[in-house]
Amino acid sequence: MFVRRFVPVALVLGVTLTAAPALAEPDFTVTAHRGAPTRTLGENTLPAFGRALADGATAIETDWRRTKDDRLVVLHDSGVGRTTNCAGPIGSWTQRDLVRQCRENTTKQPILTANESLKWAAENGASLMIELKGSNWSIGQVRAVVTLLKKSDVFERVAVSSLRLTVLERVRRLAPRLDTQLIVSGWQKVRASLGKVQGYNVPAASLTKSRVKRLHRKGVIVVGGYADSPAQWGALSRLGVDGIVTPSVRAYATWAGSAG
Repeated sequence: MFVRRFVPVALVLGVTLTAAPALAEPDFTVTAHRGAPTRTLGENTLPAFGRALADGATAIETDWRRTKDDRLVVLHDSGVGRTTNCAGPIGSWTQRDLVRQCRENTTKQPILTANESLKWAAENGASLMIELKGSNWSIGQVRAVVTLLKKSDVFERVAVSSLRLTVLERVRRLAPRLDTQLIVSGWQKVRASLGKVQGYNVPAASLTKSRVKRLHRKGVIVVGGYADSPAQWGALSRLGVDGIVTPSVRAYATWAGSAG
């Protein structure tokens, strides 16, 4: 779906906002980074996703990586050692062996597959921001992602993000209706890619009010990148962005309620 400034971000992501009326304005998204994990609910796990929704998240940010057999699993790192009881790079494991042998450290549940994350989103009415991790996505591998999303029941509630413009250009070529969001660390990358993606994930330090307004005039969505403190939340609010990506949804809800 092409993003236009007059379409609220929440509608673009297919979000039902009544679950969290106190968090922000009706067209403001609160996206749970890696599902907003806690000490007992690990990142990219269904229990963390569920809690994030209960705390008021309007979308779940999650990560997809490819296995040795080119299947898709839900993991942030290129290796499995930090978050599971297994070891080694994901590219050395087949999906079947990962799911059979590896357990997430906190919940002790099997590693999620991409299909399972889509099924959960469909069953829970959730919107997803899916980051395609890694840089070497071929057109065939991107096509497999797009095909999977088109077959799901949440296609209209998904946005695809990446650090790599070429990956998102391939997504957009194959599925123009899918929202794409480029993750950037600075303004130079925004200027170099204008017109090639529908939105940006930008840290507050790289934004000004005039820059946000300039992007809005071009119909571009601006989301405040990884923001995890009241100082960052306040700065992004003053800049007029369309939403934030935070690992601390519950803390943000408390802050937003007091600030409002």
